[in-house]
Amino acid sequence: MVLAAVAFTMQSCSDEEDIDYGISVIKDTQTPQNDLDKWLYENYVKPYNIELRYRWEDNETSMNYILVPPTYKNAVRMATLLKYICFDSFDEVTGSKKFIHDNFPKLVHLVGNPGWNTNSSMTLGSSEGGYKINLWYVNHLGDVVYENWVPKDSVIRDRTELNKIFFHTIIHEFGHTFHQKVAYSTEFNQITGNNYLGGMYTSEFASPDDPQIQALGFVTAYAAYSADEDFAETFSTYVCSTKDEFQALTDRAGNSGSGKITAKLRLVKEYFSKNWNLDIDALRDAVQEREAKVKEVNFDDISM
Repeated sequence: MVLAAVAFTMQSCSDEEDIDYGISVIKDTQTPQNDLDKWLYENYVKPYNIELRYRWEDNETSMNYILVPPTYKNAVRMATLLKYICFDSFDEVTGSKKFIHDNFPKLVHLVGNPGWNTNSSMTLGSSEGGYKINLWYVNHLGDVVYENWVPKDSVIRDRTELNKIFFHTIIHEFGHTFHQKVAYSTEFNQITGNNYLGGMYTSEFASPDDPQIQALGFVTAYAAYSADEDFAETFSTYVCSTKDEFQALTDRAGNSGSGKITAKLRLVKEYFSKNWNLDIDALRDAVQEREAKVKEVNFDDISM
């Protein structure tokens, strides 16, 4: 045993003489900056201290789904859309970039496809502790919208599709970051009381357009999951809807349902005004003004 140990030590010393210490065994994995990286630094990092990640990173991605990264072109489109519709609207209403800088999650992570669930629904996004927003289905920005099986328009030019897949989700997840810092009034929870359904909401309603959703006082089916989701859905649905669209939603609710939705919206408005000095009526107007112009903006342009 002693001889074996001595022989091993002598062999190890001999091998060391052949080592070239001028060569590092640590590989430099830094990726050279491309045009999008440079644009993100000027438009996300410098003004808002927000990082947008679009390259594939296993540790940033859910292992519960089969997912793919976004294409470079669609990552460009998502980055420019998010700034134009969301960041610029908040900047306009609050008078500076400070509101987004101080409150928006510091990491935005993009995924190319949606996450398909066992009930055939899609996961389009999520937030993690107020510091990160995951945005999925980004490659949908390269698709075409069909109406009655006839091509209607590209997704990037269709505000209804942009809201359904992206901006409703973005504003919803942003809404969670606020109540995670400052709780909303318990009065909000009491408006629909015991009607929250948890995961059963997917089987309770026949479809996302089931009239019973609004009749019970919820703006969407997902709002029936819990009070927190109801709060975020009320905020997001209001901001992402035109006046006529939201009026049509309350009209479908009938007297009882519309009264509950109106009461919740009043509390949401009061919450943001009192705690965040944010006028969500003005925010809704700013968002809708930009959404009305999506056909006029080149979201592929990241020239500086």
